[in-house]
Amino acid sequence: MKFAIVTFHVPHPQGSAAGRQLWALADAFQRDGHDLQGWCWGPGAATLSMPDWCEWSPQRGPQGPAAHLRTLMSPRAGSAGGGWQPAADDAVRWADDWASWPAVSRMGGIRVVTVHYDVATDAHVLGWTAARVQDWRAQRRAVRQSDVTWALSDDVSRRVDGTAVPATLPIPDQPLPLRAEPIALLFADWSWPANARALRALLQAWPTVRARVAGAELVIAGRGSAEVGTAAGVRVIGEVSSTLDAMSEAAVLAFPCPPTSGPKLKVLDALAAGLPVVTTPAGIEGLSVPPDAVAVADEHTYAEALAATLAGVDTRATMAQQARAAVLEQHAPAVAARARLARLT
Repeated sequence: MKFAIVTFHVPHPQGSAAGRQLWALADAFQRDGHDLQGWCWGPGAATLSMPDWCEWSPQRGPQGPAAHLRTLMSPRAGSAGGGWQPAADDAVRWADDWASWPAVSRMGGIRVVTVHYDVATDAHVLGWTAARVQDWRAQRRAVRQSDVTWALSDDVSRRVDGTAVPATLPIPDQPLPLRAEPIALLFADWSWPANARALRALLQAWPTVRARVAGAELVIAGRGSAEVGTAAGVRVIGEVSSTLDAMSEAAVLAFPCPPTSGPKLKVLDALAAGLPVVTTPAGIEGLSVPPDAVAVADEHTYAEALAATLAGVDTRATMAQQARAAVLEQHAPAVAARARLARLT
């Protein structure tokens, strides 16, 4: 099969979560003999190399007096101005995010859009803003016009009337070595409000964890500025070259996820690498792993769950083994790619 892909996120193994997922899917499709041609219109190619199948040219938002009116009529339609056309007329037109939908909306053939999360659900948690209203309108239009909507969890699928497909990421060949030291990690893009909210919740719980686990340390990593104040037992390492570099610092991923939508790919990343995870119910949305493989707690019991997991070395080892085995079976790139293909035939 042939795929013509439009994406805002650079497909790269060290890019954004969406970009890493697309890179893994594209690699799996190519290994199965499918043809890919793509266009990336986001800004990230200034620092990340493009794969051979994808070209890049950034798009500027609408300018001038009529820009506001055009935005009201067609929100988030910047990708439509790129004028990109795939070489193959019979390719599946695939917008890997709803912001890329305008670039494929007028093309023939099967048109697909990926919905990573539901804007309305997140807006109810994080607050409605003018920008989120425009995002919601753009998502709704893409879903309404597409021939196929791939949604990355059952819950998102129900909200957008789409078809659920498994999330994926590049999976390390070998799991990380287990660490005996009680070191918790949270890594994220700190510009996303949900991540900042999770960090505040974790810092609030951290004194209780330290009181119960001798020598407990919390490591904070990721892009942007993480506001940690002067909390004791907290170390900030900032941006890292790869997620594995951050995860190798820790014994547990600690992520008290707020009730936002879609799979949290940092959780999938950790499970795939054999790093035990302590999260909330929203943190495992869309992820097919056994209940015992992830420690799940609500906001009232989160500190106790994190402390117990950090203190239980043997428990952590069992969690890591079970979780990685489930990810290899349910969320490997080849599995995720073939699930998408099955929804097209």
